[in-house]
Amino acid sequence: MTKLNFTTKSQLAKLLATENIIVEQNQVRTASFDTLNRILTIPIFKFESGDVYDMLIAHEVSHALYTPADGWKKVEDDELRSYVNVLEDTRIDRLIQKKYPGVITNYLNGFTILNKKDFFGIKSKNINTDLMLIDKINLRSKSSNRLPFKFTDEDQIWLNKVDDLKTFKQVVGLAKDMLDWQKKKLEDMKKLPDFDEHVISKNYDLEKGPDAGEGDGEGEEVDKQKNVSQGKEESSDNSNKPAVGDKTAKDNNKKEGNATGGNVPEGGGNKNDKLSAITDKAFEMQKQTLYDGDKKYTYVSLPKPKLKNILVYNNEFRDMYRKFIKNEIKSHTGNQWYYQELKKDFTKHKNDMKRTVMYLVKEFEMKKSATAYKKAQTDKTGVIDPLKLKNYKFSDDIFKRLTILPNEKNHGMMMLLDWSGSMQDCLMKTVDQLLNLVWFCQKIRIPYDVYFFTSEMERDDFPRRSSICSVDASTKDKNTAFEFKHGSLNLDHVRLVNIANHKMKTKDVDESLMYLYSMGQYFGERYSWSYRSGRQHYSQNHFGIPREFWLGSTPLNEALVAFSEMVPQFKNTYRVEKMTLITLTDGGANSSNGKWHQSDTGWNIEDTYSGEMVLKHNGKYYKPDEKQLYSSGKLTTHMLNVLRTEHNVNTIGFYILKRIRGWDGEKYFPAWGKDTIKRKKQFTKDKVVTHKEPGYSRFFVVNGKSMDVQNTDLEGINPELKTGKIKQLFSKSMKGRITSRVLLNKFIEQVA
Repeated sequence: MTKLNFTTKSQLAKLLATENIIVEQNQVRTASFDTLNRILTIPIFKFESGDVYDMLIAHEVSHALYTPADGWKKVEDDELRSYVNVLEDTRIDRLIQKKYPGVITNYLNGFTILNKKDFFGIKSKNINTDLMLIDKINLRSKSSNRLPFKFTDEDQIWLNKVDDLKTFKQVVGLAKDMLDWQKKKLEDMKKLPDFDEHVISKNYDLEKGPDAGEGDGEGEEVDKQKNVSQGKEESSDNSNKPAVGDKTAKDNNKKEGNATGGNVPEGGGNKNDKLSAITDKAFEMQKQTLYDGDKKYTYVSLPKPKLKNILVYNNEFRDMYRKFIKNEIKSHTGNQWYYQELKKDFTKHKNDMKRTVMYLVKEFEMKKSATAYKKAQTDKTGVIDPLKLKNYKFSDDIFKRLTILPNEKNHGMMMLLDWSGSMQDCLMKTVDQLLNLVWFCQKIRIPYDVYFFTSEMERDDFPRRSSICSVDASTKDKNTAFEFKHGSLNLDHVRLVNIANHKMKTKDVDESLMYLYSMGQYFGERYSWSYRSGRQHYSQNHFGIPREFWLGSTPLNEALVAFSEMVPQFKNTYRVEKMTLITLTDGGANSSNGKWHQSDTGWNIEDTYSGEMVLKHNGKYYKPDEKQLYSSGKLTTHMLNVLRTEHNVNTIGFYILKRIRGWDGEKYFPAWGKDTIKRKKQFTKDKVVTHKEPGYSRFFVVNGKSMDVQNTDLEGINPELKTGKIKQLFSKSMKGRITSRVLLNKFIEQVA
């Protein structure tokens, strides 16, 4: 069947409800409205006709608007429920059509389609002789008074009363009166000698049974068989129970069960003394086929990030590191020597790196010029070209031409580095790749911002982690990274440490990057063979890193929620037209801790695993990718899609893969894949392969084992070598330098 647009139909419900409420479609049997949190929940219908869908949504919205939530509590009698249901449907359908005349066409077309499919069970019936008045009223309303009914004067009195219904209380009163009247009519009919053969008796299952009063269970067995033939399933489980809080569905289930399997009073009587509207019952049974029972959603929203509690500005980062170094030198005098060596080592490292970076800058400028030239347009001017005058007899193209190059767009880039424990053995290599990106951005002079996310930084008034067990609902917004509301995801604590940005002075950038380089070396040496074998450097025994920057968990999603506010601010401040976000990670994000729920009794946290996660953000609905297994990954996709669709951001992901074997490797190199061997060869040769990853504009899997940045000089050159050999050595050296800068090369491809 044709998939109907989720957001469009939700907007329809929102428009019908006349206020900016939250609309959720879910696995429910009827609409409900949460007055406290202003959430309208409507069923998920599947049908090939938009008119049927719109008619059903209008009907459910009208129930939510006009049927009191607690109204059904006072209607306990099963017979009365059936009559109330028909009259209430008549009332609320009339109200919604009067309020929104545009849905009248949907009701007209919707009924025509459903009636052709015999949703009301009248295909083989004479609507004037085979139905009780309650069913005639039901069909009269559903068909918008288009069926050829012949009402008696007595019937017309009841119809006038139905048309005058204004409130649910009046509906209940009229239903009682009509039910009593119908029972009296039925008593008169029972006096007929051929009552069992009467069409009304058969249609409403009112035949007198010879053994009806003996309680042998035969009637019950007949009812079971009838239920099976009508598509009902007899079972002892809860498969037929409605969703929790679905009052109308519960009522319908009770009504249907008792209408077809009512108890027979002792001493004889009819097989079924319970009256109900059979057309309404038939429609409710057929409507089960319209529900999308395979879909169940958990709706979540994003908490508002409190950036003042999340961001660690660069001057704070450098001050913290300076204090740490000062204390280290004070504690161990030998560390003064290490600090001096660190500065020399970093300066040399930077100079070696920048030679190749400058070469790639030139390549970038050439690629950018070539791309602009390909997009150039040539127009005629109003000035005659003297060299073309000789052609005037056979061509009117005698004017000078003007080549117009497309305007260059202002680029901007934000980078996010994973500072989690799993990055420990590849952090130095990743830092080197990141340094190249920063120096490249400096040279081409584009606005940039570089952060790493961490879960380990804490203050006296700022908890390191939040969890379901430790969160105090009464102080849920105090000293946290996010401001929570009903439906908000309960996210972990996160800090974003600014490493470098284009506004900083060159010396400050160098100082900050030197500290990042030092931390990368610390983890690189710590997990190297020499360190583990006991031959580690002296400096590594006494010169570590600040405790605040230890590696922790992976609050990637929390960081992206913060970026959803930081990115538009960055774009507006620096007037960026082409924005790029780069993520450098080696694994999935932390799992969600549930979502906040507000009720009359207070706040609590609900789990988010009862259905597929749908993110509601700025009036849009982000549905999950069914191929993704973990909710944390789905949330990452949601956040990247928010950045892409709402802020026009080019999202580039670099995933550092350390081993092809294992569950993470199999994701990108499946054993059954046709091109797996080819991709593995490319992965080994080029150190990177592309992969289609939900949420990313481009996603690259990087070979973590061979992502070292090469800065090899020309070796083996001597005067005796031939020119061709020298050229070969030079070419090989440059190729190694360039291809080893995997991240920078791929970035240039995307922005050139």
